[in-house]
Amino acid sequence: MGYLIKKQKMSLDAVVSGESYEKCTFLYSSEPLRFDGVSFSSCIFQQEDFSHSDWSNCILNNCQFLNNNFTNSLFFQTKFNKCQLLGADFSNNTWKKVNVIDCKADYCNFSVSKLVGCSFTDTSLLEAYFQELSVRQKLIYTNCQMDGVDFLGTLMKGVDLSRSYFEDLRVAPNLVKGCIIASVQAPIFANLLGVQIKD
Repeated sequence: MGYLIKKQKMSLDAVVSGESYEKCTFLYSSEPLRFDGVSFSSCIFQQEDFSHSDWSNCILNNCQFLNNNFTNSLFFQTKFNKCQLLGADFSNNTWKKVNVIDCKADYCNFSVSKLVGCSFTDTSLLEAYFQELSVRQKLIYTNCQMDGVDFLGTLMKGVDLSRSYFEDLRVAPNLVKGCIIASVQAPIFANLLGVQIKD
């Protein structure tokens, strides 16, 4: 990353590739948003519509995107760390090698997205939507809270749930082949599929 800009109020259009921004407030932009090699830390975004945006090699640290619209966006080698993502809409996205770490992402919508080599770690995903995903090179959830997550329509091959926590998921029985779970999760999964386990 290049220069560090701190505590400034500026337009999103003024963001420069390769620079770092800390505790800045960003005003609205009506232009398509393209960020390359940018770091945002503890920044405030007045913008709510990030649809059709493009994020490449970015770091988003301790930022809030509550109920924001990221539909039809592209994220490449980008990291969300300690961000508030509750209710954010990431549907129809393409994510490649994106990491979501220690975030609050309950009720997020990732439906009809393509996720390539992505991971969620130490993140709350209660009642999030991952419907009709295209998953490649694994999708790994580590130490995530996942009660009520909806995977309907998603081919679960390569989806690793073995190190996360859930009592209830929505999955399509005909699409679970290849999903990775822990042995202690097997009874929960069996129940989801309508299978009874008898002692």
